[in-house]
Amino acid sequence: MKNDMEGDGEELVGDKECIIRPQIKIINCPIRTTLGVLGKKWTMLIIRDIGFLKINRFNRILESIPGLTPRVLSMRLRELEREGVIRCTQIKKEQTMVIWSLTEKGKDILPILLMLTAFGSKWYSELVFEDKKPRSLNEVFSLPETIEQIIEYHKRLNIDRPF
Repeated sequence: MKNDMEGDGEELVGDKECIIRPQIKIINCPIRTTLGVLGKKWTMLIIRDIGFLKINRFNRILESIPGLTPRVLSMRLRELEREGVIRCTQIKKEQTMVIWSLTEKGKDILPILLMLTAFGSKWYSELVFEDKKPRSLNEVFSLPETIEQIIEYHKRLNIDRPF
């Protein structure tokens, strides 16, 4: 039986065949495993809100994602907390306030979200932008502090190291 990472298809690059195959034994496909956690409906948008938009309160997250229900948000937050992607902090004042934040593991997801942003900005520009023109990340995010943050995200996954 073939592993998910041992696909039947072959990719053509120019005139050369190129198969991307791991050199070590993999017992579970890392893509499938990751999507088991991050691929559930609303999950990536919740991480986007907490990580990029700094929306960290239950009702604010609910307001920022049309169609998301309180029940599903509660389930996704619990799942992400159980997986170690987010943490819940309770601040005791007159009323207890609950805020959500990314863990180190959760912060490692942010470069993935940026790559999805880049892909969508290039290939789905007619749905993403009012003027329907494709854009690069540099065009979408031009503020210096945002660019600095993007560079930090890339460093998290050693993207500047070619292997």
